[in-house]
Amino acid sequence: MDRVFHVISNTHWDREWRYPYQRNRQMLVDMIDSVLEILEKEPDYRAFHLDSQTIVLNDYLQIKPHKKEIIDNFIKEKRLLVGPWYILPEEFQVGGENLIRNLLLGHKIAKKHGGVSKVGYSPFSWGQISQLPQIYAGFGINLIMFYRGVNSLDSKKAEFLWIGADGTKAVTSRFSTMPRYNFYFYIYRPTVHNEFFADVEYPWKRGGLPFHFCDDKLHNEDYFIAKPKDEYFPENIEKQINAIIENQANDFTTPHVIWMEGHDSSGPNKKTVNLIKDIKNKFPELNVVHSTLEDYSDLLLNSVNIDELAVVNGERRSAQYDLRSGNMYGYTTSARMYLKQLNFDAERWLQFYAEPFNILAGLMGKDIKDNYIDIAWELIIQNSAHDSIGGCSLDEIHEDMINRYKHSIEISKGVFERALKYISTKINTNEIYQNSSVSGQFNLYDVNLVIINPANQNRNQIIKVHLDIPKQHDIKNPNFIDNEGNIYNFLPINQKNTMPVVEQMIDRPLYMDMNTYEGFLEVYDIPKFGIKTLKLIDYNDLVNDSKKIVNNNNNLYLENENLKVTINSNGTFNLFEKFNNCNYNNLGYFIDEGEEGFAWTNVPFQPILDTINSKPEIAIITNNNYCGIVKIIFNLPIPMTYEDRKNNILTGNLIIELFISLYKHSKRVELEIKVNNIAESHRLRIMLPTNLNADYSYGEGQFDVVERTLNRPDTSNWVEQPMYDYPMHHFMDLTDNKNGLAVLVDGLKEYEVLNDEAKTIAVTLFRAFRFIIQPSSKQDYTYQKGSQCLGLNTYKIAVYPHKGNWEDGNVYQEALDYNLPVSVIQIGDNESDVDNNINLLDIEPSSIQFSTLKKSEENPDSEYVLRLFNPSTKNESCTVKFFKNINSAFLVTLEEKTISQLEINDNNTLKVKIDNKKIITLKIKFSK
Repeated sequence: MDRVFHVISNTHWDREWRYPYQRNRQMLVDMIDSVLEILEKEPDYRAFHLDSQTIVLNDYLQIKPHKKEIIDNFIKEKRLLVGPWYILPEEFQVGGENLIRNLLLGHKIAKKHGGVSKVGYSPFSWGQISQLPQIYAGFGINLIMFYRGVNSLDSKKAEFLWIGADGTKAVTSRFSTMPRYNFYFYIYRPTVHNEFFADVEYPWKRGGLPFHFCDDKLHNEDYFIAKPKDEYFPENIEKQINAIIENQANDFTTPHVIWMEGHDSSGPNKKTVNLIKDIKNKFPELNVVHSTLEDYSDLLLNSVNIDELAVVNGERRSAQYDLRSGNMYGYTTSARMYLKQLNFDAERWLQFYAEPFNILAGLMGKDIKDNYIDIAWELIIQNSAHDSIGGCSLDEIHEDMINRYKHSIEISKGVFERALKYISTKINTNEIYQNSSVSGQFNLYDVNLVIINPANQNRNQIIKVHLDIPKQHDIKNPNFIDNEGNIYNFLPINQKNTMPVVEQMIDRPLYMDMNTYEGFLEVYDIPKFGIKTLKLIDYNDLVNDSKKIVNNNNNLYLENENLKVTINSNGTFNLFEKFNNCNYNNLGYFIDEGEEGFAWTNVPFQPILDTINSKPEIAIITNNNYCGIVKIIFNLPIPMTYEDRKNNILTGNLIIELFISLYKHSKRVELEIKVNNIAESHRLRIMLPTNLNADYSYGEGQFDVVERTLNRPDTSNWVEQPMYDYPMHHFMDLTDNKNGLAVLVDGLKEYEVLNDEAKTIAVTLFRAFRFIIQPSSKQDYTYQKGSQCLGLNTYKIAVYPHKGNWEDGNVYQEALDYNLPVSVIQIGDNESDVDNNINLLDIEPSSIQFSTLKKSEENPDSEYVLRLFNPSTKNESCTVKFFKNINSAFLVTLEEKTISQLEINDNNTLKVKIDNKKIITLKIKFSK
């Protein structure tokens, strides 16, 4: 009787899931039309929430632009609430910068229409990342609300204090029984439709004008009710109010109770006004209000006693314990892995190549006043919607996603190319000619390689290049030299005559007559976020290391000064790390298990097959003193269909090609796995036994490296069993603090450390499953084969043994070295004013990671934003140095609101403290 019951009218709107986007948008337009009509005609209808996102406004107003003014007015009046997100993301399957851009875009659109709802309402992600409290705080959001990933063992009460990875504290709510739709199921459906929890059938005799296509083309469409019946059953109110109060009585720590009136793809009902009035009439002692999330948030934060709240730390991936908590359903990490790989690649092209080098070209004088980068980010963010990147939608939806990724990558590659074309005009290649010590010893040719480093670390590595030498240059031994006289050895492995096309706007396409050499080039001292220029020479007096990487003395092995990789007869390999004298044996076998779960769940079943006793084909593919590659072909008999596996019938052969590569000087072994998947309903994983006495695994994610216990307590009485497959972004690591083994991944998202003696790391390559969902009745889409991941699939990982833990072993830096390869361009000679060997951006120390260099939100034509983060466990003092002088610099929030002005040292250097696990954002204006 002393409580306030807040009825929150809302929808949970998946932009695409059961219906493709364009089809689903027509339902969205009808829903928002209904919202606007009710808000106009029912002054007592307090407000409606568009599910914490703003993309719905864009989607709606493209169809009905004449409704903009009325929408803007309702947003300003806080009767229509939008944001703070652009779209509802899955947090673990996209990069951290993606999430911040999502919030920035959501804020931008919401502000344009009248105001952003500053509540951390997160009814989407399957679990919550460890840095979400810090990210929300960076946007001035103080209350977080979610239900996936926290259970009633973590917090007995609905409200708790969530402490993020960096120590940011946020009052948080997990709702209660039936979390985000409690009022909807307890009160709304029984009163408006006389429907209770188990009622999911709509009898034909109920009327309401059922509508359905029954022709051959459209008979698979859903039914709709074209003329809904006007029903109301107030006699159910008393029983249902007593039930919801009783079932949630002990959950809330303040007088404020949240009752959510909404469901997936639901819309408003004007009867809500009468329903609340009738509740008040029947229960005059109850204070029931038609409320908003903002009002609820303010009142909750003003009344909560933080000292009495349970404390919950770090990432949230708890499974459902009882009905007072929500389920996790976290296995979307392995659903349609090809989408995760595409997202990773699209983010890589945009975040590390196109956007920062576009800015750097702009600082050199290029006009970059355009929207290419914004468009590319928006396409990626649209795909980060939880049901989209989660891989749990219809095939045609994921086909749309592939097109968005393709468009984003095409834009990014074009912007990167455009930036480098401009930067190349500023490089003084003639500096090499002018260096007397160089020019006096060699014949220098007018062919230059410019190596571009997108990472915040100097690079020394073997790179593969395709070098074009004009046919008229009679060169016998192509090699390279820098302006200090250092020679760079080029090892050709293939040569052919080519005629590449030359494009220029002022002339028709022409061609060049070239000799093209494919080969390996050893490069070193490539500056951080910088460029290094090498000039072609004809030189054969080189002392080359003739020791080849692959050897076959009694047994087949690959070896350099750091590692020895011995190939076993069954296709596994032993890895010896020389510096720490550490062995890892029998790595790289495959396990294939049946899968009868769906997008959200993994349910393995027999037969579980492996390649341990295989007799694969083994061949040497490449072998020289720079690179060795061994190819292993496994032929694994497996069941072809779900039914075959149920009957244990091996009807097909899964061909797995494993390429093991080792490069000169490398400290990691690189694996490429090609699988021509011909079978359905199974999960394929690569296994890496470590025999490390480890208690925790470490998974890199969004601005953090998360420590996860390997303990597996008894959870037999839980409603949902915990997941021991965890997400990762660039890498995962296992260590006994003396030695460690890291797995570096290129887009793969899921790993497990098995509960076995060997502490085996299992990395999921794909999980093929039948697409069956049950919004009410069972809907079987098994005729759609996209979720089965059929056809040729390619996966790339690297195995990196190291000393100590992930910090001691520089695992983060090694992962970025693996995933952010240098780019190489070829140019002619040029006289200009920029050094041909220049560091454009330098961030120290190397433990500080780069997230973005972007245009500022407020002044995109004159100010730029640099975002850095410290995923380590140590506080750091950071130095940031640009190649260009700085006019002013400010420390700002993630929303880019000013915190404080920074001192500039030596015209181009900033110093800032970054504590462990902190994300910092700098806004910088450069001198003209």
